[in-house]
Parts: sequence; C-alpha cells; structure tokens
Amino acid sequence: MTKTAKTTAPSSTYFSSIKSAFETAQSKLEVPAAARDFVKRGASTAKERAESVHGGVAKLNDGAEKIATSFVVGYANFTRGLLDATLANVQHALTTVEKVAGAQSFNEAVQIQADFVRENASANIERIRGAAETAKTTVVDGAKTVQAEIGKLYTFDKKAA
Repeated sequence: MTKTAKTTAPSSTYFSSIKSAFETAQSKLEVPAAARDFVKRGASTAKERAESVHGGVAKLNDGAEKIATSFVVGYANFTRGLLDATLANVQHALTTVEKVAGAQSFNEAVQIQADFVRENASANIERIRGAAETAKTTVVDGAKTVQAEIGKLYTFDKKAA
C-alpha cells in the first residue's frame, strides 16, 4: 500500500511574492509629463496629416472623375455624330432613289445620280470637318483637364511631404 501525502505547492507563494513585487514596482513608476505631451503632439500631427492626405486623395479622385467624364462625353459626342451622319446619308440616298424612280428620261436619272454624288460628297466632307473639330476640341479640353489634374497631384505631393 502506498500513502500519498498532501503537500502545499511552494510555487504559489513564490509567484504571489513576484506578483506583489511587480505591482509595487509598477505603482512607483510614473510617465514623465514631457513624454505624455510628446505622444499627444505626435498623435495630433498624425491625425492632421491623415486628414490632409484624405482631402488630397479626394481631390485626386474628383480630378480622375473629371478626366474620365470629359473623355466619355467626347466619345459619346463622336459616336452620336457618326450615327447622325449615317442617318442623314441613308435618308439622302432613299430620297435620291425616289427621285430616280420618278425620272422621265435616262438623262434626268443620270443628272439626279450626279447631283446625289456631289451633294453626298460635300455633306460628308462637312461632317468629317465637324467631327475632326469636335475631336480636336475634345482632345484639347481633355489634355487641359489632365494637365490641371496632374498639376494638382504635383502640388498635393509637395504639401504631403
């Protein structure tokens, strides 16, 4: 038969004395006011910089939106012009077909066809000029917008640093 003896763990008294010593030492430690002020100023400065960066990024986002909008609007205007030109060409061609069908002689039909070719070429040249002018205006305005937004980015970069 074996007998087990009850013993108290010496480690619990050991750890409680360490804990007590640590708590005593901790209560005597004090953070200097200068250190607290330094941390407060650092946090305040970091907060201001974060707000400044946020504002700058929001401005950059607005700039990107302006750039994208200007290009999308330019593209939409260009495609609208192509659709309008196509409709005008189709309507002109169908009107010419009606005129040719009503011609009394071969010479009159040839004259109607010649007029159609001349008018169609002239109208398409004007449409191309208009489309080129619109494209030029869109590119120039887009380039100005891009330049202005890049200028803002450069200014923002200098302020953040």
